[in-house]
Amino acid sequence: MLAPILTIAALLLILAAAGFIYLTAIVNAEANRDDAIVSVPAIETDPDAFMRALAGAVSQHVLGGNEMTILQNGVEIFPALFDAMASARHAIHFSTFIYEAGSVPTRFADALSGAARRGIEVRVILDSRGSKKIPPELVTQMCEAGCEVRWFRSVKWLTWARYNHRNHRKLLIVDGKLAFTGGVGIADEWDGDGDSPAHWRDTHVSIVGPAVAAVQAAFVDNWNEATGELPIHENVFPVQAPAGDVAICAIQSNPTSATSDARRSMAALIAGSSLRLWITNAYFIPTPPFLKALCDAKARGVDVKILVPGPYHDEPAVRRASRRTWPALLVGNVELYEFQPTMIHGKIVLVDGAVTSIGSINFDPRSFALNAEFGVVALDEEIAAQLEKAFVGDLARSRRVTGDDIRQLTAWQNLLDTVCYWIRAQL
Repeated sequence: MLAPILTIAALLLILAAAGFIYLTAIVNAEANRDDAIVSVPAIETDPDAFMRALAGAVSQHVLGGNEMTILQNGVEIFPALFDAMASARHAIHFSTFIYEAGSVPTRFADALSGAARRGIEVRVILDSRGSKKIPPELVTQMCEAGCEVRWFRSVKWLTWARYNHRNHRKLLIVDGKLAFTGGVGIADEWDGDGDSPAHWRDTHVSIVGPAVAAVQAAFVDNWNEATGELPIHENVFPVQAPAGDVAICAIQSNPTSATSDARRSMAALIAGSSLRLWITNAYFIPTPPFLKALCDAKARGVDVKILVPGPYHDEPAVRRASRRTWPALLVGNVELYEFQPTMIHGKIVLVDGAVTSIGSINFDPRSFALNAEFGVVALDEEIAAQLEKAFVGDLARSRRVTGDDIRQLTAWQNLLDTVCYWIRAQL
């Protein structure tokens, strides 16, 4: 009796492994597609023309007249989020990938619940994979207070194939007038000032002005899928008055193939660089076309620097997969650095001291070919200068990767790195 059961179990495991390998191969084939750039205006000589070209590539518009504020680490980010929710008069729309247990998540649930009790329209979207650790009592608390809480793509019999396509966006929109986006999730790891292993390094931005409508549109997109409802009344999309001088192009990416807007925006940023290309990314796993693009940028005289997490990485397998790409980058003289104090979770691209990309977009196949992502590309020298200063400060707390680091790896480590790289899109 035992033998048939073991045989059936073995067959099921083989089928599951074959299915995983097949799906991984499909995703990798999509992600490795080369979105060749025929031509792109150089940012150094004509940043406005570059922004128009970028907007065309991602089917968006360049929206001028915005005020954008850089928020560094939880010590700045969470007070700004809490103040915004406390000042809400009509509506709070919130979407996140990560929502866990702890002090920050409890305070966040309290803020959303308090707003709902004041009569504020509160809509919350939690990713069913990324937020699986949220305490049920926090969800109950928010629902009982009047918040509308919905789950993005739970596992269902007829839609299970979509489960691997997650909602990775981090969005907060208050009264349709103030928006926040970036890399921060709702967990205690993001609290503090990014200066210890318990407190991660990350960056968020707040936006006031016409570009808030683009952030709101990304939320409406997710809410419509999660609920079937389409909230587009006047309080959701109010008239936006100019608030500053920052020009912004939104990147609202919903990949169904490798030709996602997230991927196109990164390709354009690299192609448009002529002076500096400084990238901070938590999950940096460039596919072969991007490896070539980065090395080509260095070859034409661009200062290419890549900053990634070091010893404190929440996904060791991703670090291994990333390391598999390092030899090609080092041969191309691209500078690689590992952040030492804690996990660095930012997703930032700085180009030529003028253009900045920031949001939830990781430099990996999952963001390019699977996840719903959101980011903003801003044209503003002051914003770029602030983030360049922060980047230089982060480099001072980082270790440069050299060829010796690669040569010291054992055959077993190289094998593990290769395996992790191959299955990288599923992690």
